[in-house]
Amino acid sequence: MKKDERKLSYIYSSQSDLGKKVLAYVESIDKGIVTTDISQDKLGDTIWTEILDALDMTFEELLSTDRPNTREIVPDGDFDTNDWLKILDKNPVLLQHPIAINGDKAKLIQSRADILPFYEVDSAGIEQSPTEGQPDISRRTNGEGFVPDTDENQK
Repeated sequence: MKKDERKLSYIYSSQSDLGKKVLAYVESIDKGIVTTDISQDKLGDTIWTEILDALDMTFEELLSTDRPNTREIVPDGDFDTNDWLKILDKNPVLLQHPIAINGDKAKLIQSRADILPFYEVDSAGIEQSPTEGQPDISRRTNGEGFVPDTDENQK
């Protein structure tokens, strides 16, 4: 998976309400955006393993197997990576939480607010009391987001 600071990769399932809602936020980000709806476009096995490494998660943690009717999709058992890849490929509905990746920063999105760290702040440099008519709206912050970067936000 190519790590590009200038692009945001958004991986979601259109069978997920949260995935569709956050997509609207993602489309308003002032960066190049690569969206992948796994219900329509399949990701390769290597890409999935790289995503899991970037998130520091397992498939059991990534996929929503506790939802109603998932016992039919994912029966009780012990699955290895290849099994999970096959299950996800046939059942993209299991990805209920989208994934955002920007450079080395990857995050499992569990609420709409989780996408905010991927925005860059443009309004922080606005002067509150302009002295000569128009406010100075030039950017005075670099690499800052709405939410402070913490170890949790870096995932």
